[in-house]
Amino acid sequence: MIIRLSMLLGAILLAGCSTFPDKIKVADTNALVSYEDASSQAEQVKGKMVRWGGAIAKVENKPESTVFEMVYYPLNGYGRPVSDDESMGRFRMTVNGFMDPMVYKVGRLMTFTGELGELQKGLVGEHNYVFPSAQVKGYYLWKNVQRIDVSAVSLWHQDYWHGYYPRPYHRRYFIRATNNSSRQDSGATRPAGITTYPKPVSTQRAEKK
Repeated sequence: MIIRLSMLLGAILLAGCSTFPDKIKVADTNALVSYEDASSQAEQVKGKMVRWGGAIAKVENKPESTVFEMVYYPLNGYGRPVSDDESMGRFRMTVNGFMDPMVYKVGRLMTFTGELGELQKGLVGEHNYVFPSAQVKGYYLWKNVQRIDVSAVSLWHQDYWHGYYPRPYHRRYFIRATNNSSRQDSGATRPAGITTYPKPVSTQRAEKK
């Protein structure tokens, strides 16, 4: 039992020690410029370092470089963009060389480090837009993973001891998916196109009169 508890505590401690991938680590995090400051104080912060992330909105291949148009999202403790949050805007990141759009697909999450440049004017659809921009120093393409939240873990069925021996314990895990999709309580499956479950059929025999 003690070994199991030690393993559980160790996993929790490891999860709490957040680290960024090597490709997007920076020497001085205090010197990083926020997206808000880059948008409102572009001239004052030009040439400084940023570490931003988001979802790919557009990939433009040029003769010697590739320009990523990104939808900005804040980063979590591991440097991954949190796409559930509302975006504050868009930005552009220029990478030297060719980046294949079939690999860096629209919607994929990326995190960049780079040196701030000037604001760039452009269009989002037919809407005029001003993009904070940077020359990329490092980048990281995140894998698509399905995340779950463990809301509770119970190791003992009861929190008291029975006689000289502990009562048998049962592990109970409550797992909640991060998406908000509805869930049917019934284990039955439905054919494609059917929107309701069939009504249950009574299996009790009718009483003879």
